[in-house]
Amino acid sequence: MEMKLFRLQLALKSPFRIAHGSSSYRESVFVWLRQGEATGMGEAPIVPYYGLSTDEVEADLKRGLSRRASVDAAVSGHGSPRGDFAYPVSRSAFQAAALTLRARLGGVPIRSEARTPPSSYTIAYHEDPEEMVRGATASGFHRLKVKAGIPGDIERIGALRECLPTAIIRVDANQGWSAEEAPGKLRDLERLEIELVEEPIAGSPREVERIAAGTSLPVLLDESVKDMEHLRLFAREAPSVAGIVVKIAKNGGPAESAELARAARDGGMRVMVSSMIETSLGVSAALDLGPLCEWCDLDAPLLLAEDPFTGFSYVDEVPRVAGGAVMPTPDLARFIEALAPLEAGD
Repeated sequence: MEMKLFRLQLALKSPFRIAHGSSSYRESVFVWLRQGEATGMGEAPIVPYYGLSTDEVEADLKRGLSRRASVDAAVSGHGSPRGDFAYPVSRSAFQAAALTLRARLGGVPIRSEARTPPSSYTIAYHEDPEEMVRGATASGFHRLKVKAGIPGDIERIGALRECLPTAIIRVDANQGWSAEEAPGKLRDLERLEIELVEEPIAGSPREVERIAAGTSLPVLLDESVKDMEHLRLFAREAPSVAGIVVKIAKNGGPAESAELARAARDGGMRVMVSSMIETSLGVSAALDLGPLCEWCDLDAPLLLAEDPFTGFSYVDEVPRVAGGAVMPTPDLARFIEALAPLEAGD
């Protein structure tokens, strides 16, 4: 089997500001596998506030890919598709590549035909609220996601609501509010008829429970729930939480995200499928989670200045892949072809 790794710097259309900081670009590390004429690819997006550098993720992928027995077992279907990696983002990239290659070798569809819910569109933070309104209007999306946990957030959300009275607005605070200010923020958002709020605070399950129990808005957890242990903890100690957000790069791959989504639903929680800032390659690997989810937030390719993959689109705000899988642009395909494969000892 031929294997390659490469990284890309992905420029953003607009600076992306959240409670954790601001960035004008993101990086991803990509896994490329080929057996015969069949190929599979996966993406490991680097999230600055997750504490892992591009070098660390690339090194982890190299270590895991050097364990050829587990790689072969994942592709053949005779072993776990998770591989042997230290970081969830690495496992996710490998799993997506291995499952795509396995599907192509077996002549089966890469993506199911199951329908994904319509996606929201993230409105970039701007000092000028009118600029945010213009961005929301230009997007053509009826479902909007607005970042909070930033000074002036309620005023900007209020401006959006005033100018777009019928829009569905979702708010993501990225743990940017304190436990003391969150109840007041949520009361303001109730008056603005927001649909839901993600990650209002960084706190213990009991602190989160106090916040969630005190609002009529559904409170969803993203950063707080990375695995099954976290899910059980919050389900037990924060029963007022309405649901969770699954992301394959956060949870360790499509298989882990599906397990987490099913467990949440079995426990009476609702689920949103989302992604990091990544290309349509990474986002497309999450599409099969759609039937398990009530909400979708898979707009990441629209935030990039240029997507290096083709075949991904939105039809009535629903993410779609032509032919079941995205493909590298001709320029990226030539770049990949010119790369040296990983050696057995790499």
